[in-house]
Amino acid sequence: MLQIYNGRLKRLGSYAVHYSIVLPLAALFSIIVLLISPIGEFPLSDDWIYAKTVQNLVNMGQYQAHPYLNATLIAQAYWGAMFCKLFGFSFSTLRISTLVLALLNAWAVAQCALMMGLKRNLALLCAIITATSPLVLALTYSFMTDIPFMTMSSLSGLFFLKALKQPKPSWAAWGSSFATLAFLVRQFGVLLPLAFGITVGWLALRKQYGFSRAMQVAILAPWSVILGLYLFWGKALTSKTPILESSVALYSTVMDGIRHGPVALCYIGLFTLPLGIGRLWQLWKGYSPWSPKRWRLMLMFCGVSLFVFGLPQLLYWIKRLLFQEDALWLKNYPARMPLMVYRTLLDFGLGPLQLPDLHATTAIQLESGWWPITILALFVSGLLFLILSDLWQTRYRSIPGRLEETQFALHQDYFLAAWGILSLAAAYNPWRTITVDRYLLPALVPFVLLLARDVSRCRLKGVVVPMVLSTLLIGLLSLLSLQDYMAWNRTAWVAHHRLEKVYGAPATAVKGIDTFSGWYNSEAYMERHHTRSWWNMNVDGKGAWVLDDQYVIASEEPRPGYQVLERLPYFSWLSLKNRAIFIFRRQVN
Repeated sequence: MLQIYNGRLKRLGSYAVHYSIVLPLAALFSIIVLLISPIGEFPLSDDWIYAKTVQNLVNMGQYQAHPYLNATLIAQAYWGAMFCKLFGFSFSTLRISTLVLALLNAWAVAQCALMMGLKRNLALLCAIITATSPLVLALTYSFMTDIPFMTMSSLSGLFFLKALKQPKPSWAAWGSSFATLAFLVRQFGVLLPLAFGITVGWLALRKQYGFSRAMQVAILAPWSVILGLYLFWGKALTSKTPILESSVALYSTVMDGIRHGPVALCYIGLFTLPLGIGRLWQLWKGYSPWSPKRWRLMLMFCGVSLFVFGLPQLLYWIKRLLFQEDALWLKNYPARMPLMVYRTLLDFGLGPLQLPDLHATTAIQLESGWWPITILALFVSGLLFLILSDLWQTRYRSIPGRLEETQFALHQDYFLAAWGILSLAAAYNPWRTITVDRYLLPALVPFVLLLARDVSRCRLKGVVVPMVLSTLLIGLLSLLSLQDYMAWNRTAWVAHHRLEKVYGAPATAVKGIDTFSGWYNSEAYMERHHTRSWWNMNVDGKGAWVLDDQYVIASEEPRPGYQVLERLPYFSWLSLKNRAIFIFRRQVN
C-alpha cells in the first residue's frame, strides 16, 4: 500500500514539475500567502470605494455605484459579493477574492503562451513574471480593479488567440464574452474585441483570414446582451466624479501627450525585464546577430526616449535662463524611473504613501540608483519597439508561401500588438488630472507574450539561467516591498483603532491614513462641502476627507504643535529594522 502511495506521489510530482501549469502556480501563490498574510481589516489605496459598493450590494441586494466610481465595477462587485455571501463581508474576504483572480490570470497568461506554440517552461515563466511584477503583486493584495480587469482581459485574449489559429465562431464568442466581463470591471474591456476586429479585418482584406458573417455575429452578440444589461442598470451606474471634464492646463496636457508613448513603453520594459534580459543575453552571445541598421534603429529609439524623458527639465532651464522664471510644473517631471509624477511604484517600496507625513519616504531611497534600472528598462522597451516595427513592415507582405504555423503566429502577433498599443494609448486621458503607472498594466500581458515569442525564436540554451535569476530577484523585491506596504498599513490601522478604543477619539477628529478617512468620513465630508465628487476630497486643505486634525497618525516625528501619545513599531523587511507609526495629539496652548 505504501509503495502504491509513493508511486502516485512520485507521478504527481513529475507531472507538477514537467507538465502542469496550475500546480506550480498554485504552489507559488501558496508560498506568497504563507510569507505575507492577506488577512487584515483595512482597505488599501482606493479600494475602500469599491468595498463600499460591494457592502451596499450585500446589504441591499442591488447594485448601486459609489459616487466616486469611474470604473463600471459591476462584474467585480458581484464577484466580491459572492465571496462575502459565503464568508461574510470583510476586507480580508475581498482581498482573497482578488487572490483567486490573480491565480486565474497567471494560468490564463501561461495558456496564451501555449496557444502561441511556446514551450511549457517558457509559458510558465511568462505567468510567473506577470504574477510577481511589483505592481501586480501589490494590487493582488487589494480590491482594486486592476487584477480583475487583467484576468478577464487575459481570458478574452486566450480565446481570441485560439480563434486566430482555428477560425471558429465559438472561440470568438468566448473571447468576446470575457471581454464584456472585463468591460463590466472597467470600460476599457471594449479594447479586446476592437484589437481582434482590427486584426481579422485587415487579414480579411488581404484574404488571409475568413472573417465570416457567423464570426462577426459571434463577436457582437455578447455585446448586445451587455448593452441591454447596461441600460437596465442605468441610474445605478451614475458617477459624481467625471473623468472627461477638463481641469488640466493645456501645456501640461501637451507635455504628458509627448511623453506618454516613450514613458509607457519604458514601464513595460521594466515590467518585462527578465525576458528582455534573456533577449539581450542572446544578442550578446551572438545567438541572433543584428545588422548595423537594426542596432541604429534601436539606439535611435532609446536616444529619442531619453531626450523626451529630460525634455521638461531642459525647457525648465531654458525658460529660467531666458526669462528668469521658474516653471516648477516642468521641474517636477522625473527624468528617470519612476517616470510618472503620480505612481504606485516608488523607490524600493509601494504606494501611494497615504499617511500625512511632512516628508513622506519609502524604507529605502534609490535616488540616482534608478538610472541603471531606467537604462536597462529602456533597452528592453527598444526591443519591444523593434518587434512592433517588424510587424508593421510585414503588414503588406504576402504570406501564402509560409508554413501554416508561421502564418498563425504572425496573425497572433498582429493581435497582441494591437491589444498592447490600444491598452497603452487608453492609459492617456487628456481630461484626467492623474495618470498612474498601474494604468499601464493592461498592456503587460500582450507585451510579455510578444517578447517571449521573440526570445523563443533564438537559441535558448544558456538564456534560461539569467531569465530565471532575474525573475527570482524581481519577485524577491516585490515580496519585500509588499511586506513593507502591508506592515505599515496594518500598523496605521491599529493606531486608528487604539485612538478610538483607548483615547475615545471619534473618526471625525482624526487625520491619518487616507483610507481610514475615506472609509469613515467621506460621506460626512461631502455633505459638509456640498459635493459628491472625489476630486473635491481636499477642498479645505486639511487632507483627504479630514474633518478635524486634533489627532494625527503619521510615520515620522517630531510634529510641530503636537505631542506623541504612542509609538507603534513594525518590522520592515526592506530596511531590515523596526520602523514606527506615531499617534499624535494637538497641544493645547
